Amino acid sequence: MRHYMHLSDSELNKIFYKKPEAFDNTTKKNQLRYALGATLYLPATKYIAPYLLEKRYSHLTSFVMCFENLIEERNINIAEKTLLNTLRTLKMAENENRINKDELPLFFIHVRDPLQFERLYEILIKEKDIISYISGFFLPNFNSNNADAYLSTVKKIRLISEYIYALPIIESKEIISLASRISELITLEKTIFEYRDMILGIRIGGSYINSVLGVNSLEAMSIYDVGITASIIYDIINSFINLSYEDIAIYSSSWDKKITSFQTVSKSSNSFDQNKVIYNHAFTHDPSLDGFIREILLDKLNGCVGKTVVYPNQISIVNALYSVERKDYELALSINSSNEPSLNYGEQINNKIWSNKILSLSKIYGVLNENYSAVDLF
Repeated sequence: MRHYMHLSDSELNKIFYKKPEAFDNTTKKNQLRYALGATLYLPATKYIAPYLLEKRYSHLTSFVMCFENLIEERNINIAEKTLLNTLRTLKMAENENRINKDELPLFFIHVRDPLQFERLYEILIKEKDIISYISGFFLPNFNSNNADAYLSTVKKIRLISEYIYALPIIESKEIISLASRISELITLEKTIFEYRDMILGIRIGGSYINSVLGVNSLEAMSIYDVGITASIIYDIINSFINLSYEDIAIYSSSWDKKITSFQTVSKSSNSFDQNKVIYNHAFTHDPSLDGFIREILLDKLNGCVGKTVVYPNQISIVNALYSVERKDYELALSINSSNEPSLNYGEQINNKIWSNKILSLSKIYGVLNENYSAVDLF
């Protein structure tokens, strides 16, 4: 699997100074944590195998089969059977040489709760040969009360496949409440540090937080414009930012609003000024698309890498905006190859944190040639 599979080789050679590298769920965790990009959420009742075998979404690099808010509780048994059928079909297709497992998008499962997760584990271990197609499990409402139950199930599954990871979703009522937030975050940070080898990253459940608070944003507004939600998000990021330097990724919340496909608006690299977009200058003819692009840029500024999406036409935009500009790449190389005596120790450390991240992103998302921008990948 590789980002920008929807582009031809000639387009890649033209756009990229350094092309993105391939990855799969066996890629080293320190690199894999950044590879998800736009993660498409699908109801677990959807039989996804034909889409994967026919490569209908050539730009899709990661997806999630959801057992929680995208399906009703009465349909969980149907969803579990559908998931098994999807995994069996993929195994059969590989046995018949119709697919190469390495070319499949990263396959994640969003469980409903610890009890359903344990039940799903009991189902999956009966067919161990299909477990290797799974890259990890998103753990909703992850909190200090259910963390041990969630992570103990992940530990059992990892005895079968070491390439399966936990991805806790931080969104619980203990986080939303100011009275309990800090103590809860401190506890969770300690837990995630302890289990960091099997945790790929944390996801911020911004949409759920909004729904609990009873707030929403206008179509052109990012989640960072909703002050009460943004304050929670900033506390979450602050709590896990140190872990994100070496061990995990922080994945931002989903954009639930529909956007116009970018092909319907003006496409010009020269007109794409990230600073103007961040400060609410219109870039396209669609306010929601402008808001979406702006939120991704703010995600990046706040340390997030990757975003949940619910519509396929959002995928390429998220992934494009994580591509690396050549000037940043060359500066990162310079920082990592230099021991500049004029910098004090703290400045050297801060610069290395930034440069290491840029170089990691350059492997996954590539480095753009001069006179090209992320827009050319939309």
